[in-house]
Amino acid sequence: MPEGSAGADFDAGTAHLDVRNICSVLDAFSVANSLNPLRPLGNPVGAELESLDIEWSGVTRSVIGFSDPVNQFAGDFFESSASIQVTVHTDPSTGHGFRFVSSATTAVNFAQFGREHNGVFF
Repeated sequence: MPEGSAGADFDAGTAHLDVRNICSVLDAFSVANSLNPLRPLGNPVGAELESLDIEWSGVTRSVIGFSDPVNQFAGDFFESSASIQVTVHTDPSTGHGFRFVSSATTAVNFAQFGREHNGVFF
């Protein structure tokens, strides 16, 4: 991921993730195929994530200084809303050539961002 593609301003209660052509993903064609391990994936097709832009803002709840020593996990977490834009496509050589572009901005009413420490960094 290129430098500057992600960042957070915890004092302002905002964060962002902006990536382009970063990875290949598996397109299982339906939410049910993706989430249910008992449902066969059928003929999954590789897809490329062209862009993913997420902006977190409007903090509604903060959990500062959370600590779980037993599981060696600690952090500061911020519940907020987010806006998401995504574009993904399957390669035409797969016989599908499908391209998905989200609406200009998809609003999410619950989202969370934060900073955490775990394991040897606890």
